[in-house]
Amino acid sequence: MRLPALLLLAALSTSVAQAQTEPVSFAGKSIKLLIGFSPTGYGYDTYGRLLARHIGKYLPGNPAIIPQNRPGAGSLNLASYMANAAPRDGSEIAIVGRGVAMEPLIGGSASQGKFDSTRFAWLGSMNNEVSGFFIRQGAPAANLQEILAGARLQMGSTGAGGDQQVFTIALNSLLGTKLKPIAGYPGTQEIMLAIERGELDGIVGYSWGVARSGNKADLQAGRLKVIMQLALDKHKELADVPLVTDFVSKPDDRQVLEMIFSRQSMGRPVVAPPGVDPRIVDVLRKALAETMRDPQFIAEGAKIGLELEFVGGAEVQSLVERLYRSPPQVMTRAQAIFQAN
Repeated sequence: MRLPALLLLAALSTSVAQAQTEPVSFAGKSIKLLIGFSPTGYGYDTYGRLLARHIGKYLPGNPAIIPQNRPGAGSLNLASYMANAAPRDGSEIAIVGRGVAMEPLIGGSASQGKFDSTRFAWLGSMNNEVSGFFIRQGAPAANLQEILAGARLQMGSTGAGGDQQVFTIALNSLLGTKLKPIAGYPGTQEIMLAIERGELDGIVGYSWGVARSGNKADLQAGRLKVIMQLALDKHKELADVPLVTDFVSKPDDRQVLEMIFSRQSMGRPVVAPPGVDPRIVDVLRKALAETMRDPQFIAEGAKIGLELEFVGGAEVQSLVERLYRSPPQVMTRAQAIFQAN
């Protein structure tokens, strides 16, 4: 190799080494925080906008954080964008539905999630969720016993991949209920408005942390009732409400339920695209963790009634990877359930 070529190679090597050791900074830049649901009312949008108001001060260079809604298909549209088209420089992060990670696995070949969830950089989760099965006053069934006996109810859904659709189908398949998911609502709040108008009978997979504040008056007046908890562990405020796992006895059914409802442990996940520099991922994870400990952030969350229980990025990443290593028979069983519906 001639001397000029050697000098050029040495210069390039030095440049790469310097780029890898220079501290990450977003000075003079902005970061989009994309939210996979509509901007109405309570829920993912509320969590996302709260995060956007605080996380910038914990990122080097204090960039402006711009929240932007990109609803559709239970946030699968946003997840697909993050996987395939979003920039890989940390300038776009997203809060997506907790079911996004499992949709490609559970949905199999029919899944709308055309991505590998293990390749995302999971930054953490803003809450460890317990969701509920809610019905309205005046629905065709007055209680859980009537529903388990075969009462037919219409339940709202944001579409394939969203909790409402997945959980409703799971109850039909594993508990024998006769619930009909009505898809196409852009977000949970639109579903709740339809329930209030009597167009829907209820919702399967609505966060208790949101309902307890956003629907407090309806719950107290009996216009809305939570009849089942959808999680692996009970919420401390719902000691008398049965858990979904109470109604299955077969080991394989229980494993499938655990596979489906383990997503609750990553209740409000924040994610960066695949291929982001690990140093940037570390900075983003650290900023999210510091934000979740910020007294002003916590106080503002409490003021608007949000439950906040941080799950670290490495923990969420490990959970996703572990679920993708589930026994083949469990994956096949879960996929068969949804393909049959």
